[in-house]
Amino acid sequence: MRFMIIFCGWLSSWLMAQTSLDMVGRSVEIPKTVQRVFPASPPMMILLYALAPESMIGVNYVFREEEKRYMLPHVRDLQPLGSFFGSGNEANVEKVLTLKPDIVFGWDVVRARATSFEHTLERFRIPLVYIAQSSIEQTKDALLVMGKFLGKEERAQTLVSYAENNLQRVKKSVDALGERKKVKVYLAQGEDGLTTECDGNMQSEIIPLAGGVNVHTCGEKLSGGSKKETISIEKLYMYDPDVIFVWDKHFYDALKHEKKWQHLRAYKENKIYFAPITPFSWLSRPPSLMRFLGVVWMHHRLYPEHFTINEVEEVRNFYTLFLHVTLDEKDVQNILKGE
Repeated sequence: MRFMIIFCGWLSSWLMAQTSLDMVGRSVEIPKTVQRVFPASPPMMILLYALAPESMIGVNYVFREEEKRYMLPHVRDLQPLGSFFGSGNEANVEKVLTLKPDIVFGWDVVRARATSFEHTLERFRIPLVYIAQSSIEQTKDALLVMGKFLGKEERAQTLVSYAENNLQRVKKSVDALGERKKVKVYLAQGEDGLTTECDGNMQSEIIPLAGGVNVHTCGEKLSGGSKKETISIEKLYMYDPDVIFVWDKHFYDALKHEKKWQHLRAYKENKIYFAPITPFSWLSRPPSLMRFLGVVWMHHRLYPEHFTINEVEEVRNFYTLFLHVTLDEKDVQNILKGE
């Protein structure tokens, strides 16, 4: 009965509908005006936040206090509804239906695990639009496609133009390196820093784009997807990366007392950097539009004398345009340090 009441309440919104293709080739009928939107995965949430935060009716998880400081009040106070992006934290379908979304955006890579959710939305004539945005290039298209469904084409094009400029700046700089030996990079994740991404993984794509070489290869069984792998400290010493990026703030802070890491080249040369994650990860996990900033920052960290930037201005400009917040220099430094 409850679902039928919800269903009847939506019929009027479909009197003026239009049809468009999503990014997996499905023809999706959407209402003429889209005002209430649920993003069913964190990458979709970040896209939607950048394009139309006023339309968001829920988020995927509970934000940390330090994340909330750099978000719009309307968004940071929204109800967590779960998502479809991995094990656990499954979206609460009944809550989503009760909030009466005009449209739901889903990440194409989790489609196989979201069939029940998809069928439920079909029953109640709620359009589910799949967006592909695993690679950085795809993310530009994702902005344009989502922008079309939201009626935010101009806003989407503005963001894409900014992204293309950043990517071209980095590409031009990487090309100018010529035959110079590429910097070896290790992505340190987990509480002990010994979980990492495979070379060729969509989660590590930012490394070659920034002109680096991922030291860890997993073979065909893991590369190309999004799986992580745990290695030993002995293998890390065998790799002996030039630069290390650390996700976990507690581990990063503890590294100065971590004797097992002190003979690594990156440790001795003070080239272990915290990878900013506030309010969303710059490098990956999840792969998102934050990489349009992250690739510039990473390239600068890999080749600081070759590629110089005003780090504060880069971050401030991006956060103003994409995340709708104005930062001062102290804010930027806090974000860079994970504080």
